[in-house]
Amino acid sequence: MMDLRDLYTKYRRSRSLKLFPLIALMLCISAPGNAVSERQIVANGIVFHVLEQGSGPLVLLLHGYPESAKSWDRVQVKIAAAGYRVVAPYLRGYPPTEASPTGDYQVKTLGADVLELISALGEEHAIVIGHDWGAFAALSAVVQSPGVVERLVMLSVPHPLGTAGDPSVFLEAPHFLYYQLPFIELWIRRNDFAHVGGIYRAWSPTYELPAERLEDAKSLFRAEGGPAGMLGYYWSFFSAGAEGLGALTPKSKIEIPSLVIAGADDGALDTSRFETARPAFTGPYSYIELDGVGHFPQLEAPDAVADHILSFLKD
Repeated sequence: MMDLRDLYTKYRRSRSLKLFPLIALMLCISAPGNAVSERQIVANGIVFHVLEQGSGPLVLLLHGYPESAKSWDRVQVKIAAAGYRVVAPYLRGYPPTEASPTGDYQVKTLGADVLELISALGEEHAIVIGHDWGAFAALSAVVQSPGVVERLVMLSVPHPLGTAGDPSVFLEAPHFLYYQLPFIELWIRRNDFAHVGGIYRAWSPTYELPAERLEDAKSLFRAEGGPAGMLGYYWSFFSAGAEGLGALTPKSKIEIPSLVIAGADDGALDTSRFETARPAFTGPYSYIELDGVGHFPQLEAPDAVADHILSFLKD
């Protein structure tokens, strides 16, 4: 494939002047400063694979289940273009990031991962944005070390106050229970991981998942150790109990500026739980509910999500 700069030179010498704006735009998009780089960093004893883009204040994008760091790609590019250094790590246990050698996927450990990632990236502070399990990780980091996380954005997951003392949450999200079955890994592998597509259909009933997104999610399960690492979050949730949450409890107060984004059509959670959780946020707080969107706002409405985040960061 011809290098874009060679292409520019070729047409500069020709009479195809109409192509100048297009080629200049292509050169800008492909410039090294705007490209996503991939690398590995060690944090909290785990080798993390990260996707990095842009320069400026550090923003961490933490994915959820059953996704990869690539699920943030369209949000990442917009935030990076606004003047931020945006890093999206594959969480522990999500290939190609290492699995926990001890099977530890407790929420308090996820929070420690976030804090150690910030340090490993050479920063003392960061804006932390998380979806699903990534939101739990972000929230855990805040309660462990609120001075490190400057601003918090949570997608599709309420503060624990929203579910405290209410076992009916497991009727909304029964996968927490059936993922405890001893044969669950074998069941998930059936029919080329058909269960993965079923998750998206159930949790985001109005969203047509692109084939490449589904393939990206399935690739995590196909990788060696992938199912055990990803399901380990659910196993640790019950095996560790309240101790696994560490400092994060329904009584935890969040004093830093916080934004919560939810989809009105989330099939994994009753959105009324976000209002129940509202008193946990004692600092500046905003809640955005997106109509026609399910459990994966960053995939279903990436432009809206990015715009709301950038507006929140400017306030």
